[in-house]
Amino acid sequence: MMEEKNDDRFLARWLANDLTEDETLRFESSAEYQDYLQIIESVDLMEAPSFDKQSLLSSIQQKQQKQTPKVRKLNTSWLYTAAAVVLLFVGITYIYSNTDEIFETSFGEQITVLLPDGSEAILNAKSTLSFNKNSWNTDRTVSLDGEAYFKVKKGEKFTVASTSGNVEVLGTQFNVLTDADDIFEVKCHEGKVKVTSKTEESAILTHGMAFSSIYGKATSWNFNTNNASWRDGESNFREMPIKHVIEALQDQYEIEFTFDNIDTTQRFTGTFSHKNLKLALRTVFDPMEISHTFKGKKTVILKEAN
Repeated sequence: MMEEKNDDRFLARWLANDLTEDETLRFESSAEYQDYLQIIESVDLMEAPSFDKQSLLSSIQQKQQKQTPKVRKLNTSWLYTAAAVVLLFVGITYIYSNTDEIFETSFGEQITVLLPDGSEAILNAKSTLSFNKNSWNTDRTVSLDGEAYFKVKKGEKFTVASTSGNVEVLGTQFNVLTDADDIFEVKCHEGKVKVTSKTEESAILTHGMAFSSIYGKATSWNFNTNNASWRDGESNFREMPIKHVIEALQDQYEIEFTFDNIDTTQRFTGTFSHKNLKLALRTVFDPMEISHTFKGKKTVILKEAN
């Protein structure tokens, strides 16, 4: 017997027609291949009965209390049915678990993702975007962890979902920033978007309007859509906790920071360049009166300036 057939993923891949030519040939020449074919064929003749699970459970418990255990001979047709159900369940799980398209960026990287309807998502460094391609025609939803700029084609509702909040649009251009530290920021560059934070704060944004929810506190403001952005090689921040700015520097330059006795909740307003690390460090930390020194090429030590 082939060892692979003991692996549920192997059987699932077989059902999904995802085996290599060599794997298929070896499987079809095995002794058990015909047994699996019979199992699959028998499923077409089965119809799952409807039943009340709670009533069935109660009935079973009552019988167990009244009857003494008996040794019964196993019904081989039932085994085939059970095997078929398990096999098909594994196959369906495998098939549908692989319908998500996932895109990730590395340090200092930007990529443009073309969505099924022609919409675009431009991912900033160290960001992840995913969506279900099979349900896209009825559900234009993408999941985002990190930062992305969206150019959405007009059509049915388009939703950007994140752990920090959601953005709903019909057709527009906007930027979304989200991370696990309760930071959620949306800037509308064109059209109209509806923003809802995880604390249920909401706002309607149009051209040049922005919304943020930081540590549960929501704020709205206006911005200049002509200003440079991370897509142009320059990250900009408004009243952003320095902890997030430090993480943004790490994502762009693939460096590490070590620091003690620094208040990472203090806010930074300004920009830093993606093209010159030393300039970026001075731009961020000099106004904050935080000294920075290099330890090797990839580690920066931060201290409160004396």
